[in-house]
Amino acid sequence: MAHRAAAAGNVTLFMDAVNQDPSVLECQDEKGMTPLSHAVTNQRLDLLKLLVKMGANINTQDSLGRTPLCLAAYECWYEGVIFLLRNGAKQLLPDKHGRLPLHAATCDKDSR
Repeated sequence: MAHRAAAAGNVTLFMDAVNQDPSVLECQDEKGMTPLSHAVTNQRLDLLKLLVKMGANINTQDSLGRTPLCLAAYECWYEGVIFLLRNGAKQLLPDKHGRLPLHAATCDKDSR
């Protein structure tokens, strides 16, 4: 429920899930993604801010080793990248293929 709420940007539903079980903040789905990862891939800045404020691990890695910063870079989501960097996202955490968020940011010809 928490992952779906995060992906949809439904703050009320997400908070209901957290109030029932605070561990959902760091719960990983079958791909190793946390609610914070889903907020990033769906470009939900309001929920991303809430999750960081609640103490979600900003440098969590999914099953492929991708961090939220890497996911935001792959999505070419400038606002998410800036927010994550300003809030302590590590720039030098490689994924399982040795790629850094910088590689993700430069792989798309339309990236800023």
